[in-house]
Amino acid sequence: MGKLPTISRRTVLRGAGAAVALPWLEAMAPAATLAAGKPPVRIAWFYVPNGVHMANWRPKDAGPLGELPPTLQPLEAVKDKVLVISALAADHCNSHVAAHEPSGGGFLVGARCKHSEEPEVGGASIDQGVAQRIGLKTPVDSLALGIDPGIRGDHGYSGTYLSNISYRSKTTPAALELNPKQLYDRLFRGRPPRRPNWDAAPEEAKPAAKGDSVESSVLDLVREDAQALQSKLGFSDRRKLEEYFEGLRSVERRIEGAGKDAHSHHQDSFKDADLAKVVLPEGRGIPSVYADHVTLMFDILTLAFQTDTTRVATFLYSYEKSGRAYPEVGAPGGHHGTSHHGGKAENHAKLSAINRHHMDLFAKFLGRLAKVKEGEGTLLDNVLFCYGSAISDGNRHNHDDLPILVAGGGGGALEGGRHLKLEKKTPICNLYLEMAARAGAELGSFGDGTGRLPLRG
Repeated sequence: MGKLPTISRRTVLRGAGAAVALPWLEAMAPAATLAAGKPPVRIAWFYVPNGVHMANWRPKDAGPLGELPPTLQPLEAVKDKVLVISALAADHCNSHVAAHEPSGGGFLVGARCKHSEEPEVGGASIDQGVAQRIGLKTPVDSLALGIDPGIRGDHGYSGTYLSNISYRSKTTPAALELNPKQLYDRLFRGRPPRRPNWDAAPEEAKPAAKGDSVESSVLDLVREDAQALQSKLGFSDRRKLEEYFEGLRSVERRIEGAGKDAHSHHQDSFKDADLAKVVLPEGRGIPSVYADHVTLMFDILTLAFQTDTTRVATFLYSYEKSGRAYPEVGAPGGHHGTSHHGGKAENHAKLSAINRHHMDLFAKFLGRLAKVKEGEGTLLDNVLFCYGSAISDGNRHNHDDLPILVAGGGGGALEGGRHLKLEKKTPICNLYLEMAARAGAELGSFGDGTGRLPLRG
């Protein structure tokens, strides 16, 4: 049998109005250097509003993670890729006037936001600082993803601070993507990705199946190109490519299902919100169930990382000061009101249920990344994620001893399975500096950081 051809890492499948990046395939492996085939580290920040119930978050002891506390229990299957960090602080979120607006406006910026109806933060947020340095290597420099629309601010602060944590400049937040259909179309339809990457979990090869509809399926638009490519690949690469295509098909089918009516979960979850009326987005393309919306956004983010469409992202479970209700987990009242628990056991229970629901969705996302083969490891081995909040206890509104964990492998930078206790009020910007460096952006300094925070040893 003759030697199979080598294809370029920049190969894309093209069709009428669509271009699809490829995962990493063995046929792309350069013969000259091993380093050229090493996956990059992708970084992201996942933000939960209103703080957490710390008693059910914090592990009892420093050192190896044994039995996980209730909120973290969904992470059990991937806890060797998780580092829980205690005593990090975001002093730049402090204000004598309000707590929530300065949290959103300062969390990733590392400096206080302006007390004004016109939004002005301290500068570009950490994700955008990284994107400015490495974003030209990918078709999309960064993604700012969210689930819920924002609301008006209070206490003389702009509402922009509540619904955005990513800022391109002092006065410009990164455009927040809420609708899965619009996000998918922007990433995979009509935009030719410049640089494909990495590799999906193997599955038994099957014939290419027709998509749900020619109109809705990106894969149908590039089918002829895909069939031509498959005929040139070895058995292992054909399996990888078909697995990747199946992931794309799955996302498309779920988006199509969500687009059949104009109802979204927003119409149910904010009808009794304890804040000013939320302006709801048009429902088409947005699932009717909150968890389905989060999962779909996570799956699109997986595809974006898997194909090297982007290496930087942020994700908002809801806006800061969120009044979202979670009746599906036994917390029918507004989240913000519940976070002002007043020490009441019933409020602690509801808040813990919300916290665990968020964590369960995150844990399932990490589990999916762990199944995507990439080089000698998995996609999970090559991400570095920060998960947490700018507020610790929602009743106290304190910005020290934050609920923060780091997940992934960081390309070997993260030693997981541990609870790391730092000195009190260690700047969270130290963590950001380390994450930036691991993604290929040595910043030197950022915000109130005093130096990079080692994630091993």
